Amino acid sequence: MIVLYLEQKDEIEEEYQKSKVQEKEEKEHLKRANYFPGKYSRNFYQVIRKNFRYHWKEQGVLTLAAILSAVCLYIVLAVYQMTEQIYGGKGDQSLLMGEGLYRLFRDLGMIVMVLSILMITIIISWYIKEQKKEFRLMVILGMRRHTSYRIFLVEYILNSLLALFIGIPIGMGGAALLRNQLEQGYQGNISLPPAVSLKQFGIGVLAYVILMILGLAFNQDNFLSLGRSTDRNEEIRKEKRLRERLGRWMAGGLFLYLVSMVWFGVRGWTETMGIYLLPILGTFFLLAGGLGFWLKRREKKETYYRQLLTTVPFYHRFWRNTGVLFYMAALQFFILAVFSTPFLSSAMRQDIDGMYPMVRMTSIYGSDKLYAWGGTRPVQWPQGQHIAISESSYLSLKEKAGYDVEPLGLTGEEMHVVCQQDLSVKTHTIDWDTSRLKKHLRFGQPLSYYNTGDYRNIYPEREIKSEERASLIGSFHQGMQENLIVLSDTYFDTVWKEMTKYNRDHWEERESADVKEWRMYPYAEEKNMTEGPTMLVCMELPEGKSRQAAEDLGYLREKYVFDQMWDRTIQPFYEKSQMMSNTESEIWFTRTAYGFILILLTVMAVFQYTVKIKEEENVWRWENAFLKQMGMKEKERKQRILWQMKVYLLIPLIAGSVGGVIFTALTVRARLFTVREVLQYMGTAGIFCAAYGLLWLLLYLLHKRNVWRYVEKEK
Repeated sequence: MIVLYLEQKDEIEEEYQKSKVQEKEEKEHLKRANYFPGKYSRNFYQVIRKNFRYHWKEQGVLTLAAILSAVCLYIVLAVYQMTEQIYGGKGDQSLLMGEGLYRLFRDLGMIVMVLSILMITIIISWYIKEQKKEFRLMVILGMRRHTSYRIFLVEYILNSLLALFIGIPIGMGGAALLRNQLEQGYQGNISLPPAVSLKQFGIGVLAYVILMILGLAFNQDNFLSLGRSTDRNEEIRKEKRLRERLGRWMAGGLFLYLVSMVWFGVRGWTETMGIYLLPILGTFFLLAGGLGFWLKRREKKETYYRQLLTTVPFYHRFWRNTGVLFYMAALQFFILAVFSTPFLSSAMRQDIDGMYPMVRMTSIYGSDKLYAWGGTRPVQWPQGQHIAISESSYLSLKEKAGYDVEPLGLTGEEMHVVCQQDLSVKTHTIDWDTSRLKKHLRFGQPLSYYNTGDYRNIYPEREIKSEERASLIGSFHQGMQENLIVLSDTYFDTVWKEMTKYNRDHWEERESADVKEWRMYPYAEEKNMTEGPTMLVCMELPEGKSRQAAEDLGYLREKYVFDQMWDRTIQPFYEKSQMMSNTESEIWFTRTAYGFILILLTVMAVFQYTVKIKEEENVWRWENAFLKQMGMKEKERKQRILWQMKVYLLIPLIAGSVGGVIFTALTVRARLFTVREVLQYMGTAGIFCAAYGLLWLLLYLLHKRNVWRYVEKEK
């Protein structure tokens, strides 16, 4: 190869020099061609203004898309900032609201941003395509390239500013309305920060500006072609269709779907937002591969030429139509598979409602947040604090709560977990550490220090035989902490005797210890000075006496202040009426928040479908006039258009419905619904799906009527 290179070296250098000279000549030619020393005449500006007015429909669609994006972004970011102020604090309000609202709108902000970028990118691409013919003609007639860019940017900026001035005030009103609804749900127990402020306004405007810049940046090639292209047939040139390795595309999509289902089926990972990205990406591969396979297969059939006029858009603009279908399918997936389940669960009717030996039991990690360690395993916070009881105590509690009583049949060191949460709460697991497949728990309270290299002995792996969801003593932490862990009577008796003896032996030392000594104790012993309460007391008080009892028991918070040093939300006692009020408020919040999200996504889906229909209207009108002149019957011409309208509607709905059925079933199973609750959910979901389907049917019928009127209208 070296000898061959040396032989051809002179020829290679000569060709390189020729290409450099040719490139230089082309640049000089373009410079001379674009040189325009004079000024444009008054007629030129009249043409620009007329062209601006002529495209008022396209500008209206762009402005509406930008308004929708501005509204969504402001509402989501405003509520996120509002809840961040609360959750980031240390007062009673943060305890009452919890983390759900804060994290929900944080995750929703990312989803809305991505979906808004996709929507704006698609709209801008269509908007530029509609203007290319006029810009290309003006460039051919002598308009400078940079002038075409300036004209387009002026139009784009004007429409963006108009959308900003309209969308942000609407977003402010929507955020204020949502804030009032959430505050009403907490029945006066909490005062939310204002939804409208100078800071929130600035962040909303900044996010909107970034969105519009990104939308244009992703259309860089289309934008540059406004001043470069002189090919009048560029828009009607056929796209390169996906033809090869179609089976691999579909197999890859199915593989991503199956991986997401298996991963989602692990209770510790169920309803993790990141997992939803896999089926969405799998949907893209299935759409592209499936559509390509269908088109390729049709070419070998007799119906190919008979139905060519109907299917030609998918042959001609394969990737563009695939992108639109994927975007709409992603919206339907978020509506039907991601956010409908928690909304419907919160809409279901549900009931919010002696002395028992217990020991404190702590998991190695008690939060579903994912952190990068960046080295050796740390002592993780928070650790999950739960209540271990015997099977006999469990059966007694269940009987008093009105549940059917059946023995668990626990043997050895087997355990049964009772998740103390209501139907509206996402799936929780007893230990959130690393893979969430193994459950590491210790008897006793959290450790502020331990040898993390020996965590398997300090927090041994436990055998969880079964799980259920119920409120036997109260859903005080909605499944994150204070869950019940049931042990066999024999195993519990052994553990309880050890813990009570340990506490008794160290109680005098605890009584005389100060805060510093309490905190430093685990550094020397890898145990706490005492290991928490050993008696669970459930008191039934006469009506109206609970508040007085809570005041009488207030001294316990001071006496056992050490027990709250790891987590201030863990209390020595809980008031049932306050728990019921908080739970009802949280359910109201969940229903309001997820209802808002569903409305937002539905509006985006309806808007995108409408834009796609409007985008195709002019093409359908020209084709209808041509086919009418060729003698095609009205019924056949109408069916051809309606078939395409159905495809743009049904494929995304089917893709979203399949994902909805699969992931709803996995979510219901992971949330430990009973048979009665499953039937109740199916009834609620049936009503929701019927209303949702009726919405799309009415939208289709409306467009069907308007489109046919438009294409039949004489110019």
